[in-house]
Amino acid sequence: MRNTRVTILLLAMAAIPACAAEIAETAEAPAAPTGPPLEVRFQPGEFVYLWENNGEGTPLELYTAVLQNVAVVNRTAGPISLDEMTLSALRDDEVVQTVTVDADALEAAAVHFYALQHQKVLETYDFHFQVSRYLKDVPLAGTRKLKPGEAVIVTQRALLFQSVPDTLRVSVVGRAEGDTFVSGSGTVRVVNHESPNSYGFPVSGRWLVAAAPSLHGHHRWASIQEFALDLVQLGEGGLSHRGEGTELQHYHAYGAAVLAVADGKVVAASDGMEESDSNLQQPDETDRAYFARTLELQQKLLAKGFAAVMGNHVSIEHANGEFSHYLHLKNGSVGVKVGDTVERGQHIGALGHSGNSTEPHLHFHLSDGASSGRGSAARGVRSARSAAAKIRWRKNEKKK
Repeated sequence: MRNTRVTILLLAMAAIPACAAEIAETAEAPAAPTGPPLEVRFQPGEFVYLWENNGEGTPLELYTAVLQNVAVVNRTAGPISLDEMTLSALRDDEVVQTVTVDADALEAAAVHFYALQHQKVLETYDFHFQVSRYLKDVPLAGTRKLKPGEAVIVTQRALLFQSVPDTLRVSVVGRAEGDTFVSGSGTVRVVNHESPNSYGFPVSGRWLVAAAPSLHGHHRWASIQEFALDLVQLGEGGLSHRGEGTELQHYHAYGAAVLAVADGKVVAASDGMEESDSNLQQPDETDRAYFARTLELQQKLLAKGFAAVMGNHVSIEHANGEFSHYLHLKNGSVGVKVGDTVERGQHIGALGHSGNSTEPHLHFHLSDGASSGRGSAARGVRSARSAAAKIRWRKNEKKK
């Protein structure tokens, strides 16, 4: 018997080599224009969303934030060696928390992302790193010593707060030729978002949130799906399937009705992607072997475009600029088309196993933009103010 498995959208990243030594040196970048010696860029920019972690049994109010992608660009005409990056949380202009990224960590980040850029991995995973939006045509440095115009990327810095700050400041210091001290900084707002919309639940009955926005879940580390849910159903013995789980029909969730969470207009609808029992883990297959096979499938899907990773899916535009997304739907089940108006609780498709899915489940998330694909500016927003274990969804009934 196997435990419940869910989609790992970014599982490939752990398997990507980061050996910059095997990559040829690039040509010297041209001199950068004058300005601040070190420029700090963010993607997504402007603000960071919080997630509340206070729930039943939690003695304190706790909040987490993930600073997804930060880049430091050398804007001078000479080389600069980065020494330290400081992440500071501020409230009313006073620092309430500080996290330091030391020289060794900056060096490791430079080596890793230099390799990923030259292997074209950053291009493939642009839906996650979004380099095309904030570092287009900017070469990455292979070490923490930046040539003119080069950048270093630091990603996925998680922060824990006992009270809500209003700003995150990233400061970086380094040394130019002659050990001249140089620095730079940038800020983003911290937003404790509460949707003005009222949402139902995308399925009815009793469900397990198998992957939630907690920091140990894979969703939290990608801005486009940061607060997503993976939903499965459990049966006897706490398993998501009957028998060995070698067929899609063995899974309790497979074919369940998927419901619109609020009134809205369909802005994306895709159907026709086939599903296969062979994509499930087999009884005699080790986790390692299944991981390798799933990674290979993921790469094939990404080669077709991010929509193939999503599988059969529906996206709906709601009031106040928010969108809901329903991924991995059953082939042939999508019952809406682009332009359709839907009501809360309306049946829009059936739960399936299409796209990048390790077993039948519904991937659901809200965002502040329509697109969740390559180079998208959309980012995930919270679907409830409390932690996943305490989500208080209103009963999803069709409006009468």
